[in-house]
Amino acid sequence: MNASSSAARATIVWAMLMALPAAQTGIPKSTELNPGRVAPGNGNYIVIGCVSREGQGAPPTFVISDSRSKPPARYRLDGDLDLLRLHVGHTVEIGGPIAPASGARGGANAARPSFKVESLIYIATTCVNLQ
Repeated sequence: MNASSSAARATIVWAMLMALPAAQTGIPKSTELNPGRVAPGNGNYIVIGCVSREGQGAPPTFVISDSRSKPPARYRLDGDLDLLRLHVGHTVEIGGPIAPASGARGGANAARPSFKVESLIYIATTCVNLQ
């Protein structure tokens, strides 16, 4: 192999390696809801946990389990269903107000407080036990 082809290959590899971090900036912005990070206080709370779907009903019911407390706190999520569906099985930080549990929805979710999703920040593609 001659020196000019080795130099050309090295240049291509270098360029690809320099572009790789730019291509791996994380999850696209359209998969986060972050109109300004919600700060705790004034009726707003921050929950960090795993998003899951409960049951097969329509519309779907999404829940977040915050494993920072014993036993883990679970909240029914009230937000963009497409966004929540995308984050099932992911660890996220969600900010917003919590509404007390109501009997409006039957089944297992009747006694679960509802968390209004005003901010969603992606953390990991897997569920992480934060204890």
